[in-house]
Amino acid sequence: MLENLKIACVQVKAREYKERDITKDIILKMIDTAGKENARLIVLPEAVYPAYYLSPLFVKDTNEFYQSTLELVEQVKVRAAKYHCYIAIGIVENDVNDKKLYNSALLIDPEGNEISRFRKSFLWHFDSCWFSEGKEYPVVKTDIGNIGLFICADGRLPEIPRCLTLQGADILIDLTNWVTAGLNDENLTNPQAEYMIPVRAQENQTWIIAANKVGMEANSILYCGKSAIFSPQGEIVKMATSFKEEIIFYEISPENLKKSSPDQVIDVIDDRMPELYGELVQPTENTPIYSVMKEKLNEQKHSLLTTVAQIDFGNDFSNDLKKIEFHIKNQIVQDADLIIFPENNVIFQGKGKEMIDRINQLIQNNKMICAITIMEKSGRAYFKTTYLLQSGSIIGKYRKTHLEATEKKVLTAGDLGLPVFKTSFGYIGMMIGYEGFFPEIARTLTLKGADIIIWPSKFNHDQQIKISRSRSAENKIYIACSNSISGEGNGHSLISSPSGTILASCLENVEQSCMSSLYLPLSRNKNIVPHTNAILNRKPESYQILVKKKGE
Repeated sequence: MLENLKIACVQVKAREYKERDITKDIILKMIDTAGKENARLIVLPEAVYPAYYLSPLFVKDTNEFYQSTLELVEQVKVRAAKYHCYIAIGIVENDVNDKKLYNSALLIDPEGNEISRFRKSFLWHFDSCWFSEGKEYPVVKTDIGNIGLFICADGRLPEIPRCLTLQGADILIDLTNWVTAGLNDENLTNPQAEYMIPVRAQENQTWIIAANKVGMEANSILYCGKSAIFSPQGEIVKMATSFKEEIIFYEISPENLKKSSPDQVIDVIDDRMPELYGELVQPTENTPIYSVMKEKLNEQKHSLLTTVAQIDFGNDFSNDLKKIEFHIKNQIVQDADLIIFPENNVIFQGKGKEMIDRINQLIQNNKMICAITIMEKSGRAYFKTTYLLQSGSIIGKYRKTHLEATEKKVLTAGDLGLPVFKTSFGYIGMMIGYEGFFPEIARTLTLKGADIIIWPSKFNHDQQIKISRSRSAENKIYIACSNSISGEGNGHSLISSPSGTILASCLENVEQSCMSSLYLPLSRNKNIVPHTNAILNRKPESYQILVKKKGE
């Protein structure tokens, strides 16, 4: 019978580069502690040795830590063999052959052999001042599962963990230096710890083990700690503090290493549609976003006043139509530019046309855009379709492409691709329901130039909140999620900003509209921090596995 996998996340205190000898001793002592507790997998942070911040103010000659790094790695290998465990450790790799530094992660096996090496690919802020980029995403088979490594900001790009997962990774290890700011060290956080890495775990249905530093380097780089283990359901099952050096332990049972699907509704791996994701591997300069980022928005209309309306769709069409009419009229009075209604399963083509006609009557003398989702019949096929209506006309529609298990029995996958529509306010993309779980969809819409993605949904949990925030932050785009309160929906509609901040949100199980003014130029500025751009620093040539069909 297979045993539980005992994991140790080693949260090391940040120390200055000049204190690297102390750091080395602490690293080895903490590995000894974890090894004596019979941890099978020990994970340490990014650039735990000699330090993360290698400014010339502190490091005059990078060769001065070359030999000591090799010595540390050898001592780590000895301990991996001694405790018969796997150890993942982040080091600064000094490649003397190509005379480059890499921010690297090593995986050592229980025999003391290095079996995998990952070089950070998506460099963060001043990283690029001294580190070179990695462009390979190896996955190694072990007796505890297939393991993929990534480093810190790599987790901000959905492509990198996805590439690892599609190569068969069961466990993803995130060696990280999550930075932060705060008024006191007991309440520090970071977007990756809070919602982005939970979403990475959920969208890939993998465990993610993240080890971070705590404390400060160079009187300016503060780490949030919070080393953690994230389950394939996107749950934080164990998390360290934000203020002390410590080791956290967690055991994963063999059955929990098996992949499942979110809510048993859709398979985020097998239900992918690679034929729709071509933009993911195109050179960035060949994608629409490259031109859109340079476009100047109408000076008179930089802001888009956006409303998400959550209502209870029932089986009484007349009553449902009255509710929609009320919200539209009310939002016209409040000068809304865009209103989005939730996903639903009750408005079919016969009544849907009547609803669309009525909405067009209401808005024909107004510039407001309305998004409404119906069941559309075309020939003998039925589609779940979101219409964009403006000034009494249909200006665009999207047919849901990634269908849920129950939908596959009655609906046909959309045949219109993943379109982005140019409107008088900007570019709008759409996704429906569980499609939000697929990072490829929001990324493709972003690369096609979307300023905002509207997301009609009907979730009975609050996963749309962290997914909305993550999709916004990873793409630097606005997401407007209108969640139903009909039957399975519980509300909590929201609008999130390109930084992942929640701008507006609705109460649970209450018929309500909420709005926020969206400053669209923020969607076209893809810089996260200096030297780090969410779009321009991608490496599409290395993501080819994302567009390969299963079995290719």
